[in-house]
Amino acid sequence: MILVSGYYGYHNSGDEAILAALCRDLAALGVPGREITVISGNPAHTVKTHQVSAVYRYNPLAVIDAMGNSRVLISGGGSLLQDATSWRTIPYYLAVIQAALAFGLKVMVYGQGIGPVKNRLYQRWIAEVLNRADVITLRDSGSAELLQGWGVDAGRLTVAADPVFGLDLEPDHPVLEPVPGITVNLRPYSHWERDYPQWISLIRSWLADFQLPVAFAALGPGDLKIGLALKRAVPQLEVSAAEDWRHAFRLMGQREICVSMRLHGLIFAARGGSVPVGISSDPKVTALCSLLNLPACQPKPDVRLTDTVRSLLAAQTSRRGQLARDVEALRVKSGQNRSALASVLQSLEPTKP
Repeated sequence: MILVSGYYGYHNSGDEAILAALCRDLAALGVPGREITVISGNPAHTVKTHQVSAVYRYNPLAVIDAMGNSRVLISGGGSLLQDATSWRTIPYYLAVIQAALAFGLKVMVYGQGIGPVKNRLYQRWIAEVLNRADVITLRDSGSAELLQGWGVDAGRLTVAADPVFGLDLEPDHPVLEPVPGITVNLRPYSHWERDYPQWISLIRSWLADFQLPVAFAALGPGDLKIGLALKRAVPQLEVSAAEDWRHAFRLMGQREICVSMRLHGLIFAARGGSVPVGISSDPKVTALCSLLNLPACQPKPDVRLTDTVRSLLAAQTSRRGQLARDVEALRVKSGQNRSALASVLQSLEPTKP
């Protein structure tokens, strides 16, 4: 049995896509869904969506029972080890790993992005725990540099890429060629209410100046509220909420240009053929934009963002060709997550009949 720990069951398209990629990696290595148990915020949703078993993340007895029936813990992917969203996040995920180690499970850190972590006690705790993990794969070199700076042995680290780069839609959900227009994704952030009038003005200017449709795509918790607030002021704005990661994939790739605050919104767009613009409200967005040679704008609805969109509209054909090559390189690199996972499974002792 494989036990999976991550931010699953919260209707966040990016995290659900990571879990889909992990389940496909496991299936390719001979592990069916019935042998996977996911620690989830909504077990019923996780079971229905991914065809796996699931236990509630805040039911310690159920989690401990699942550990007792498992041989491997996979922690990740996503941004689990960071203290930007809450001080409770790091203790939770490290406690799960420590419990798994106490049960004698093999532990793999799968495709994670690390940080930001401001608390130095957390930094030391992360190093202490991860130096006991069997395998660690990371989605970017910046995460590796952070871990090494905190004392994690560099020899334990493999810099791969986000698992979603290796995830394809099924044949009955094909990726279509982008159509003229701009897709926008905004997530809740501290100055949203202050910036609301500026976002309205910006979207109105895009509609008037570019003469292209503008759509808002909600990908995670809180996004839809922002989209609907914008639509009340700009009725021409199209607003859609992703029903699942597949729908998010199509929403973000369906127009020529995509402006996104969410990391996986950018990945979905790039995989789908749209030319993305990152809004760097988070270091992980900046890191991805660097990997893909994408523009990364500050989280301010001002003329600089408009200028970036205008330049991409004018040069999208050439940018799309280079982007496809960069995405393919990261797709290949993401395969290292599966290779590392294979090494963990191969190291298991045969179960007794």
